[in-house]
Amino acid sequence: MQIRHATIYGFGKWVDDSIDFSNESFVCVYGENESGKSTLQHFILFMLFGLPPKKRIYFRPKTSGKMGGRLTLFDDDYGEFTIERIDGVQNGAAICYTADGQSYGEDWLQERLNGMTQATFQSIFSFSAADLINIRNMKEDELGEVLLGVGLTGSKNIHAIEKQLENKIGELFKPFGKKPEINQQLETLDDLFATLQSYQETEATYRDKKSNVSAISNTMERNQEELRRAKEELIRIGKKQQALPSIKAYQREMEHLTAFPDDIKFPENGVERFETLKERLLPLKSELSVLQDNQKKYEEKKASLKASLYGDFVYENAEALIQQKQQYIENKRELDKQAKSIKKLDIQIQTELDQLNIGITPENLTEINLPFHVEKSWNQLKNDMDQLKITEEHIQDEYRQLKKNKDYLASQQSEITDSLLRENQMSELTKRINDYQHQEYLKKAKEDTIEQQKNWKIVKEKKEKRTKLLLTASVVTAILVVILAFVQGQEALFGVSALILAGGIIQQVVSGKSMREMESMLQHREKISSRVTDEERLKAEQLLETNNQRKNELASLKDRLRSIDIELLQWEEKKNGLQQKKDRINEMVISQHEQYPLLKQIEIMYWPEFFHTLKKLIGLDREKKQFKSQYTALEKEMNNFYQQLSVFYQERNWETNQTVEQKLEEIESFLTEHQNVFRLVEQYETWISENVDEQRETKQKMHVYEQEIAGLIAFAKTETEDEFLKQAKQLEEKQKHEAELEQLAEQIARILPNKEEYKALLEQEDIQENELEVLQEQITAQIDKLENEIDQMRQERADIDADLSNMESSESHSEVLHRYNMEQEQLEKLAEEWSVYKTAKEMLIETKRDYRDKYMGVVIEKTTAYFKVLTANKYKHIYAPEDNIPFQVETVDGIRYEAQELSQGTIDQLYVSLRLGISDVMSEKHRLPFIIDDAFVHFDLDRTKRIIEMLSDVATNQQIILFTCKRDVMDLTANTNVIKLRNSIRIN
Repeated sequence: MQIRHATIYGFGKWVDDSIDFSNESFVCVYGENESGKSTLQHFILFMLFGLPPKKRIYFRPKTSGKMGGRLTLFDDDYGEFTIERIDGVQNGAAICYTADGQSYGEDWLQERLNGMTQATFQSIFSFSAADLINIRNMKEDELGEVLLGVGLTGSKNIHAIEKQLENKIGELFKPFGKKPEINQQLETLDDLFATLQSYQETEATYRDKKSNVSAISNTMERNQEELRRAKEELIRIGKKQQALPSIKAYQREMEHLTAFPDDIKFPENGVERFETLKERLLPLKSELSVLQDNQKKYEEKKASLKASLYGDFVYENAEALIQQKQQYIENKRELDKQAKSIKKLDIQIQTELDQLNIGITPENLTEINLPFHVEKSWNQLKNDMDQLKITEEHIQDEYRQLKKNKDYLASQQSEITDSLLRENQMSELTKRINDYQHQEYLKKAKEDTIEQQKNWKIVKEKKEKRTKLLLTASVVTAILVVILAFVQGQEALFGVSALILAGGIIQQVVSGKSMREMESMLQHREKISSRVTDEERLKAEQLLETNNQRKNELASLKDRLRSIDIELLQWEEKKNGLQQKKDRINEMVISQHEQYPLLKQIEIMYWPEFFHTLKKLIGLDREKKQFKSQYTALEKEMNNFYQQLSVFYQERNWETNQTVEQKLEEIESFLTEHQNVFRLVEQYETWISENVDEQRETKQKMHVYEQEIAGLIAFAKTETEDEFLKQAKQLEEKQKHEAELEQLAEQIARILPNKEEYKALLEQEDIQENELEVLQEQITAQIDKLENEIDQMRQERADIDADLSNMESSESHSEVLHRYNMEQEQLEKLAEEWSVYKTAKEMLIETKRDYRDKYMGVVIEKTTAYFKVLTANKYKHIYAPEDNIPFQVETVDGIRYEAQELSQGTIDQLYVSLRLGISDVMSEKHRLPFIIDDAFVHFDLDRTKRIIEMLSDVATNQQIILFTCKRDVMDLTANTNVIKLRNSIRIN
């Protein structure tokens, strides 16, 4: 699979760009730092595998709202197709367009990639300089995991299954755990086994306890029946004893009732009505007496209060003083506040002056005047001085650098001058080159002469044939002309024949001469005086080329020396200008010292801070003066108030040895007392008026009650209230005896429900109480004895029942045994499940180990082949890590080195060889482009050439995309497709 073209809508710094990878299988992408190489790699990965939304945020372009692009690839099986991803469209899912116009989704793309993930791709087909450090400490398991992850589709699922198996095994059993199921099951079986042992011990006594319970229950039933009869008899005796006092009381009440008359005349509820009237009348009498006493007291108190009051003008003056109290409090608070502020400002000013420590006193602050332009002048002087120092340091650094550069260039000039060839050496080398060129020319000329001789031979034969033919033709023609002259008798024809014959002879002579000269020329060979070899010529050319380069370098050094001399002259001018500026600044500083002598003690760099501090102190001093002015005004107002208060106290002859607050409180009490007294006077007047009205109403109520009492006394046919009450008492005693008699009869009837027994006891005159008590004691003793026996038997039976209940309530022996067997079966099931998971895990580990061993040998073999080429056959074998031993390499001398013992460049070569070996093995299934990002930073020129040649060979079967910022790497790949990125964009 090859990448043909990339169109970027927006990705990081790339916006509306396209990159053509053409049809080349080896592509070098060159660009400086921050030119977008890493972003372009992430774009390729994004197009192939996508990115989650959180990671896509980092690559959203700043200058465009559209993120995504298109990537065109060529696959041997499906031809050319294009992947398009756009953030915000189907959540960045891929849409694939094939050459026949069909479109497919993410699943189709995953099928083309053979299930390849981004992590697997980067572990096989992509690496950078940052990845080269991994091989130093790579262990056997880590390499095995790499081979498993890069060579087996679904390796993530394998790791997940392995983790699940570990978790499941841990959930089932741990040697020292409590929570796993098997551990808990074992604990449950231990508890059940202990319970079974207990049941076996207690089962033998169960039948004996049952028989004992039956015997005790029969005995208890007999005793309880006897106890019931005894208690019934005790209850009857108790009732008789209980009814005996009531019977005797009943007999006594009958005797008392015979002493009263049969009919006593008295109003119904007369006593209650009489007492009610008396109760109602008594408060009225008491109330009338109280009202009369109160009226007298009210009048006396009213007169006393009026006598204790001062004149109205006194209270008016006191009221005026109290109205000024709040103002006084506020003035006093403000006065204290002003005093504290003045004190605080004094401390603050003195503290600031002490910190300055330049001899300024608070009194001097009023004399200092700071115009508005002083701050700007001091700031400018400070900035000029700072800039002057910076410029001076910069000029000194510049001079040192120029001096250093000049010395360095002078030494370089001397070295190059000493290394130049002398004139005789140059002449000798030039002559050697010319001799070689002349020698080559002669050699070529010789080759050309041999060829020409061969050609001349053919031409000579042709010329000789043509010359002979012409000579023969001229002779024959001359003869024919002579014959014609004889025949015709024309003498002129004899001359023509002679001319024809002469022409043929001359042509023969000339042609022979030219052929001899040509043969002489072709046979002539210049002899070579001395021979110059190609190595001598190359060495002479290299020496001359090196000498010319040194001459050019010498000329460049001279130009740079002249430039430095010019820069030194410019430096002198800068130095003079700086000194002039320094003099001007010193004059301005002296001027400020004359205006403000205090500045002589302060460095110029602190002048702006001193200005602000001084300005602050002047402001604080002005603020203190304002507070003092306000304090004086308040103090004057307070003194006036003190004077008014003193006058008021002197007029009353009150004690003046008090504070103002105490005096004001006393005046407030004085006014409050006056108001209270005035209100009391008014209240007493109101009370007196109300008292008179209440006395009149009370007398009216008393008259009504007195008439009703007189009517009750008349109905009872008595004369006085005492006789009325005496008759009422007699009636009450009679009714009381009757009610008591009735109540006693009811009590006896409730105690003794048997009417015959009830009547017999009432008619019996002498009842012996002692006999009942003796009988009660005998029956009580019998009951106590029976109850104790029953309690003992009940306790004994309860203990036996408790034992039996424990045996029966804790499940039967068969149930516990059944449960024990069930739990044991569950343990066997869990153990079987644990063994299945354990076996599965061991098989998975063994499968992984077999898979690793299957590919390990092939990968190491490929890695060794690449490593030999990269190191020019200095190493003959590579040993994979095992048993905590890292990678090892063996030299041609048979010496082994661990990875950390190699140089950084050799370690990098080893890692590159490993990655190429893994890629070579795995590319049989996944033929994806191989992406390399500046992984040859520690390679020298020879190693870089070898790796480029090796990558060119690898590119015949797999596309290689090399990202680099090194120009020498780009130059070495000049014969391949080189893509130069635009200048970098730096974001500050």
